[in-house]
Amino acid sequence: MRLSKWFAAALLCVPFFTTTAFADYPTRGTKMTSVKAQYGQPQSVRVSKGKVKKQWPRITVWNYGTFSVYFERNTVLHTVVHR
Repeated sequence: MRLSKWFAAALLCVPFFTTTAFADYPTRGTKMTSVKAQYGQPQSVRVSKGKVKKQWPRITVWNYGTFSVYFERNTVLHTVVHR
């Protein structure tokens, strides 16, 4: 009985967090050109060093101050919000 009440409460909270917390940030799969068009030039850019192979692609990080966007080649992997 407790599990079902907890599960119902969790279902009510999930849509609130997904719509408010992540609505204004780049999502996984977005291309670099789309991110740059929507958010402008990043404050800083970091590029991974070392050999680039098919198994180990280059990772690029764009820092926008309040959030950072991690790219694999030219596709968004993750967005990290800084609080």
